[in-house]
Amino acid sequence: MDDTRLSDIVVATDGSDPAAAAVEAAIGLAAGTGARLHACTVVNPFPTGQKLTDLRDHREEAEERVKSIASRAEEAGVDAVATLREGVPADELLACVDEVGADVVVVGTHGRGGARRVLLGSVAEAIVRTADVPVLVVHGDGERREWGSESRLVVATDGSDAVVPAERIGVDLAATLGARLTAVSAIDEARTLANVGGGVLTNETIESVKRALSERAGDAVDRVLERAEDAGLDADAEMIAGEPSRAVCGYARDADADLVVVGTHGRTGVRRVVLGSVAERILRAADRPVLVVPASAETFENAEGSVDAEAGADGESPE
Repeated sequence: MDDTRLSDIVVATDGSDPAAAAVEAAIGLAAGTGARLHACTVVNPFPTGQKLTDLRDHREEAEERVKSIASRAEEAGVDAVATLREGVPADELLACVDEVGADVVVVGTHGRGGARRVLLGSVAEAIVRTADVPVLVVHGDGERREWGSESRLVVATDGSDAVVPAERIGVDLAATLGARLTAVSAIDEARTLANVGGGVLTNETIESVKRALSERAGDAVDRVLERAEDAGLDADAEMIAGEPSRAVCGYARDADADLVVVGTHGRTGVRRVVLGSVAERILRAADRPVLVVPASAETFENAEGSVDAEAGADGESPE
């Protein structure tokens, strides 16, 4: 991604309702940022139990679908490309992202509430866990969101080096859209105190821990505000109390945010197993679009020490 501009967006579509929601979001995002949109669908050439004639029909339907999406995008003033690929869906979508040099990939998720906590959808899950670029996850049952000067973005930060890419991309995206941005950092006093001092705490220790948590959260949001100021963006910040994922999702809901931006802790291989407990809970619990931004390998290497330090400070590693 350029400093303040998206150039190419890939949206995954399979004709389902969640994919339709992802397409709407992708077209809106492309229109708001001036990016080119690549509508990509994948046909499995060796489906189990499917006749050759059915496969041919499926391929024709898929081709018509992506062409229709590209036409709709062009009607909205978006430069669009229809792409039909054959193979394993997640693998082919990631290959498409690499080939076009996409800055963001957009996917839809299946299920409501509790269902999302169990399964995002196999393709969406694979993309989120393995993509090297930010993934915009759109819930099929969510409200349609606007992408422009009326939008509101919430950037969640814990102050670690690993989430710097998420902070940067969140600020750059808000600046491109002319949107309002709020940086939020959660203060989980209860969990932290439960993991300090073996359960026996003096009043002095409790106050010291609370001050440390508040200072760290303040430093975290200040870092985002400084970048926003450098970008000429009017932004604000909130330090919110509670378990991070619940606090962030609750704040986004109360503020009617259009997008939540979160960073993941871990190299690509690690993300195949776990995104990071907070990021994963936000992704599964949020009732609005979430932009999941992976930490670059270089950033993660630089952040290993700070991740360990965080685990000692609040009792929960971001992993």
